[in-house]
Amino acid sequence: MTVRIGVDATHVLPEGKGHALSQRKAAEGLAALGYDVVAFVRPQGKGLLALETYVLRSPKTVLWELAELPLAKRRLGLDVVLTFSERLPLAGGPYVVWLFELPAHRLAANRGGASRYQRSSDVLTAALWRRGLARASRIVAGSEATRRELVAELPAVEPRTRVVYPALRDGFGPGPGRPGRYVFHLSSADPRDNTAVVIEAAARVGVPLVVGGGLGAREAELRARAGPEVTFTGRLSEDELLAAYRGASAYVDASLYEGFGYQVLEALACGAPVVASRETSVPEVVGDAGLLADPRSADEIEAALRRVLDDPALAARLRERGLERASAFSWERTARGLADAVEASL
Repeated sequence: MTVRIGVDATHVLPEGKGHALSQRKAAEGLAALGYDVVAFVRPQGKGLLALETYVLRSPKTVLWELAELPLAKRRLGLDVVLTFSERLPLAGGPYVVWLFELPAHRLAANRGGASRYQRSSDVLTAALWRRGLARASRIVAGSEATRRELVAELPAVEPRTRVVYPALRDGFGPGPGRPGRYVFHLSSADPRDNTAVVIEAAARVGVPLVVGGGLGAREAELRARAGPEVTFTGRLSEDELLAAYRGASAYVDASLYEGFGYQVLEALACGAPVVASRETSVPEVVGDAGLLADPRSADEIEAALRRVLDDPALAARLRERGLERASAFSWERTARGLADAVEASL
């Protein structure tokens, strides 16, 4: 009898990225392997997946996860649910959790500017996440770094935990790039991107720096640190992002924490020589295809940048290794890893 799986696809929206991509590819990949998949979607996501779908009735995520989900699982006759949330219902199962970072990091990032609902949700998450993950039949970590961190926090879950890497959305690869000689850095409103250190290192080297991404409340502070050789692009379209990666003399990542290093994988896939943080999951993604540095040290990042920019042969080797490294990450492999976790949960 075919296993019937409910897959959390609540982030699959018309403009969704990040979790939206992982959820879409998980649902589609498991269906391609022959499983009977039901995707849980929000009303805005209806019709975006060519799969059987269940449209959420609860407008609030917490109500869906803790109250509606177990009822839907029973009503739909599901054998197992694959979710991206650590807030599991207090009864029922089995549940497989695909976890990219421990909630403690997200809760810390939300402090200060979160809405009243988000603050209430965070209080509930803080109270429930350890219990929820302890109840999970299987936990799939998005990186070995996340797996190690989880096991250090909850040693009892180690036998039920494995690593399954995601991959990239379509389109990342070599091609025409942004003109000129520059170093590229993709940032955001999250201070963990550590953009100020990248700005300092690039200024010491004397190379133009292109900083992409919406910086939110951090923009004024970062602009105050930057000299005339720094260009802030704001949010980039898909084509603009690809061109920035492809044309870069180097891509610099100085992240202090990544559950999975999507940006460095994108850069590798586009043929950019990579200088990257040696923290958390980033070295797992980069392998030997880039130069690693202490993200808190402008000295180390400067030295790595100089090596890449002053040695064309090294840059060429890194480009070649990067393309090979990026090809090792595929959604087919991801789907097989998720399927193994599902089978082990039954």
